Amino acid sequence: MNKKGFTLIELLSTIAIMTIIATVLTVNVLNIFENKQKITNQTKENIITTAANVYLELNKNKELKENCKLNGCNISVNTLIKEGLLNEEDVNNSKVINIYYENNEQKVKIS
Repeated sequence: MNKKGFTLIELLSTIAIMTIIATVLTVNVLNIFENKQKITNQTKENIITTAANVYLELNKNKELKENCKLNGCNISVNTLIKEGLLNEEDVNNSKVINIYYENNEQKVKIS
């Protein structure tokens, strides 16, 4: 007798293996997207921090810079956009950069 086709066990084992592979791939793809979002957010925060530091270093902001060293200061993202240091499309306009000093080291908090 000539057998053609697959047995039930062969079909079930193939489906089980394909399910495991699909699950592993899905988890990995989701992790890639999550990591990409974290990196994007960190990059945006670095850009905002750099723009705020450049804003403080401008000659017209010497008084603000001295005040920041003594008491800390807040700079809005809108201010950085108006000064041409950031693009409106790249950042959230409602964010505020809080710059303060601890042990003569500059700290930045974005909220």
